[in-house]
Amino acid sequence: MDTTHFWLIRHGETEWNANRRLQGWLDVPLSDTGRRQARQLRTYLQGLNEPAFSAVLTSDLSRAADTAQIAAGHLGLPIVRTPALRERNYGVYQGMDWAALTEGLGTQGIDLRAPDQPIENGETFAEFAARIAATFQALAREYAGQHVLAFSHGGVVDIAWRKAGGHALTVKRPGTILNTSINVFDIRGDGVWRQGMWNQVEHLDLPALDDVMHT
Repeated sequence: MDTTHFWLIRHGETEWNANRRLQGWLDVPLSDTGRRQARQLRTYLQGLNEPAFSAVLTSDLSRAADTAQIAAGHLGLPIVRTPALRERNYGVYQGMDWAALTEGLGTQGIDLRAPDQPIENGETFAEFAARIAATFQALAREYAGQHVLAFSHGGVVDIAWRKAGGHALTVKRPGTILNTSINVFDIRGDGVWRQGMWNQVEHLDLPALDDVMHT
């Protein structure tokens, strides 16, 4: 029974991350900080002897795709962009700041984390979770028995955590999913998910290779 091994990376920081604005499907670019984080991740990946990745996949949104190109371009693998790895589509709420979301929507009886809360022009939490689960299950079949490096978004990492850890959509996740964090999980041939190391950012303590070369 072939097991597919995923390293799932959240993209580098954007200015909207720093300002706590909801991005969703809006194509917000990496900030200078995000690009530095991606270079630090590259330095870390260049120092690894294993695993040997067979594929590099990314959301087609530039903050993820650019992180993939910076961090994994040295692997010599094609970087495959797919909308299936996009963040959740928050519809009419995209672009709002978190304070407005938490303080304003609650008074209107709107909870974006409720699994079946309708989102105008967007996805419910349950629809998003189903999309991400189906995407990784399809990738596990396509890359059966291989190591896959995937670059995506915080919401996608959250769904992978729920699937691999057996957590319901209604469970509150502890902690923050960090930019360029490494999150490892496996999907067995029978469809069972298993969680490995999670939210790892030790590489952010390393100097970026380009920064060292220019000092």
